[in-house]
Amino acid sequence: MPQDTSSTEPQPAEIAIGDSTTLEIVGFGDLLTTFQKENDGSTFDIGQAEVDLESEMTDRISVALAIAYDEGAFVIGAFIVDYTAWSLCDEATSSPLGINSVTVGGGQYDVPFGIDWHVYPSIDRKLVSSPLVVENTHDSWNDYGGYASVEGTWGNATTFIANGFCHEGVNATGEELATHNDLAIGGRLGIAPHETVEVGGSVASISGQDGSHDMLLAGADMQFSVASFKIKGEYIAHRFESKENSDFTNDGYYVQGLYGIGDWYLVGRYGEFRPDQQSADIARMSAGIGHTFNDIVELRLEYQANKATDDAAVFQVAVGF
Repeated sequence: MPQDTSSTEPQPAEIAIGDSTTLEIVGFGDLLTTFQKENDGSTFDIGQAEVDLESEMTDRISVALAIAYDEGAFVIGAFIVDYTAWSLCDEATSSPLGINSVTVGGGQYDVPFGIDWHVYPSIDRKLVSSPLVVENTHDSWNDYGGYASVEGTWGNATTFIANGFCHEGVNATGEELATHNDLAIGGRLGIAPHETVEVGGSVASISGQDGSHDMLLAGADMQFSVASFKIKGEYIAHRFESKENSDFTNDGYYVQGLYGIGDWYLVGRYGEFRPDQQSADIARMSAGIGHTFNDIVELRLEYQANKATDDAAVFQVAVGF
């Protein structure tokens, strides 16, 4: 699948924990400096910091644990157990139905809705900020549950079941609503007609605790890559349904392009989000430049032209170790 650029990936440290089992240790972190007229937070801050542990227990079972910094404390950011149910490497014949591998797993994980979840870690995101539509719909969805994924010559497919998430909004009468939803079932299908192109669609049905509130997320995405130029985009619609109140929908999109020049890259994104009926639309134009040192340190500068708030400039140092 086309990606932004190759990630900053230092070689993992390995610790033997058995005759045939090793524990791999990697990590990353980033420091931020923000310049904005009305800055509600600190000028200097830690964005993300994480230590990742991974071990292949057998040729089919792997375990991964992410310990992440969050608001002054370290918490579990992910805990995943993967089982490779089938792989093309298991067979000498060609893949049936164009399927190369089938994986099932569960635990705490980044829910695979859309494509932005591939770059939730700051070490992988080429702009400092995340898209407005992601922030204001599922907000980088990470929770407990299970999933099954298929990789094939034609593309990929994933289904998942997970906890739902909180939603805050305003209905048609101006009443503020806040609800937590119990169960989410969904998935994504990605079709790759050529190695440079992938188009996908995602859906998630999210049920309320007492059946009185339900949500639906639906999205479409696209990725295109040729030589040093890459472009991607995503549209997400978020529908909230209530027995007591009128249905309403918020939605938005973003388009992002990146051009690599050796160790340097230029990147830009335009995104809009149309909130619930009583709120004004918001938009952001982001332009950035980045430079990678020795594949483990990346410097980034992003300028944000915001429709609803003051413009901002953000400098970030992201380090992999």
